[in-house]
Amino acid sequence: MEADDLYSFLADPELTELVEQAKVTDDILDVINLSENQHSDMLAWCLTPGEGHGQGDSVIKDFLEAAYRASDNTIHDNKKFFQKWTPGRIRVSSFGSAFVTREFSVKIKDAERDEKRPGRIDLFIVDPQNQLLIAIENKVGAKLTESQLEDYRKAVNSEIGGRPVFKDYQFAYVVLDRELTWYTDEQIKELGKRWIFLDYTWLEASAQRARLHLARNNQAAQLLVAYCQKQTDWESTAEARLSELVGEIASKHPKVIAKLRELRGQGVSKWTPKTLAGLSGELTLFQAQNSRLCALLMRSQGIAILQRKISKTLALSTSDIIGGRTWLNFATPTMSELSADDNFWALSINIYRQPRSNDDRPSYTLRVIWCRWAFDEAYGDVDAVRLHLAKALPDLKLFGSAGVRRIVVKRELDAEAACRQGVELAEQLSSSLVNWRKMPNSQLS
Repeated sequence: MEADDLYSFLADPELTELVEQAKVTDDILDVINLSENQHSDMLAWCLTPGEGHGQGDSVIKDFLEAAYRASDNTIHDNKKFFQKWTPGRIRVSSFGSAFVTREFSVKIKDAERDEKRPGRIDLFIVDPQNQLLIAIENKVGAKLTESQLEDYRKAVNSEIGGRPVFKDYQFAYVVLDRELTWYTDEQIKELGKRWIFLDYTWLEASAQRARLHLARNNQAAQLLVAYCQKQTDWESTAEARLSELVGEIASKHPKVIAKLRELRGQGVSKWTPKTLAGLSGELTLFQAQNSRLCALLMRSQGIAILQRKISKTLALSTSDIIGGRTWLNFATPTMSELSADDNFWALSINIYRQPRSNDDRPSYTLRVIWCRWAFDEAYGDVDAVRLHLAKALPDLKLFGSAGVRRIVVKRELDAEAACRQGVELAEQLSSSLVNWRKMPNSQLS
């Protein structure tokens, strides 16, 4: 790094804007990271109708509707539960008598010791009026097994369902995992059909509603907005601008970003007079004073470069590719024609930086996102198109009725491979769609 590199970086007008954008706000969740127990406490607060967030039973309805949409392949308890609790019935019913508890404990079979041990499921929604009980395992990135979940279900059914007071209740079983979006279809299949699996995206509806309440000056909704937004990929306008600035600056000043990486680990306790000498010392002080900003710059350089390379190679417009600090989605114009709504792609490609990835050698996962519900029926029969695309992407043959598929194409890719394979995949899918339009059974032929 030469003097011109550093001083050009510091004089960049966009850096001034980025410094302001990166400042921590009055949002408490910008300052702390929640533990798993704290996540469960927050969820309990969000799901309790009588709490001060002012949403009543709306969050429970959002949760139940999301669980219904994910219940297609479930059996027994969940199947019976959602045969009764359809979206229409959920929306017109009142869950004002519901409450969330963490008080139930159960005995879980310990296979190694051939005995039962105490176990605790994270949350229970209990509604005495509607006579329902929902067990929720809130696993924030934890590993699950089918046998573990089955032991929990059996214990709840026998020990809680066997109590006379719950004799006429309907039971449902839901796993919440923020990292569920990174599971493959095969991994989810291995977990069995007796639990419903959800990530946190269902909270987006709750956040949107709470933002409307904030617009009407209901400040009690602020914490619910903050929590829901933190658990989803939603970005505010300010956050989207932050991601854009980070990418622009990182791509313009690669030598400075490389030097920032070299300086990592030089905490204040390790400083010496030499540490603060010269250009390196000036950047060390800047990093100490702007730690969050520098972390964003180091972490996001890869995604920003990927976005530019893919956009240039495929000649995409700004509406064809979107990205955040650790992910990007894109669709060629040919792929976009499948979509009924300009705001949602029926078919798109996703590249995301894998969690806990090394900043110096980040790893990426390449996926195809198939949204059945966003498909434009004017394009043809949705299943016929899906099966035609499966010639290029065989995994599309599976789980045909699923509303959303996130098909992992390749993991552990470096930036160059993620870019190359993402472009190749887009070209294959686009070519397949062009061939579809030429076929006699295509409604667009």
